[in-house]
Amino acid sequence: MEISAIYSVLKGGEVRAAPVTINGTDISFRAEPVVHEYSVDELSERMPLVVVDVKGLGKENLDDKLLSKIKFRGSDVWFLTHIYNVEDVFDCFMGDIAKAMVPYHTTRTDYVMVEIHDVSENCIPVLFVVKGRVACRGGNTKDIRTSVDEIARIGFREIAVFDTDSSLMNEDWVSLKDRFRNIIPFVRSKESGIREIGFEMIISDYL
Repeated sequence: MEISAIYSVLKGGEVRAAPVTINGTDISFRAEPVVHEYSVDELSERMPLVVVDVKGLGKENLDDKLLSKIKFRGSDVWFLTHIYNVEDVFDCFMGDIAKAMVPYHTTRTDYVMVEIHDVSENCIPVLFVVKGRVACRGGNTKDIRTSVDEIARIGFREIAVFDTDSSLMNEDWVSLKDRFRNIIPFVRSKESGIREIGFEMIISDYL
């Protein structure tokens, strides 16, 4: 299943998609971004859509105005925003979303991931990968295989791996899939060569 990710901005009170620049874990809109409408055709089944809260990630605080405007007919929204503690997860589910995507590097401690798993089965951890390693708190990094193993042991059903700079090779993805079946690759390009590996879901940029 191909899942689109839109880097979201409010325009005229509506959620729109805009191109971004990603530098490490920092996501920012390009200067004077061209804003696009995202439309979802009527589907025979509901399809996921990743909505990235660019403002919230940058300010380290969920953008509640954006959250209040999220509603895409025919799509189950997966909301990716800054999550520091369990209370932030509760805030996410005040909006019309199906799942909260939790960046590992923004959480206060590893134990917060355990707490999040305990309070909701509708959360997906997101490992931001920079230069082949997982971003951690305080600008530190960790081996990606170690990170996947640690998150998997908590009991999450799915783990998203966001390859921010296309630094993971096909053999890395194969290794990750062998370690944890329900890895969800998040890649910048729809032309990424990992389709043949056999992932059930792949997230890629809409723009």
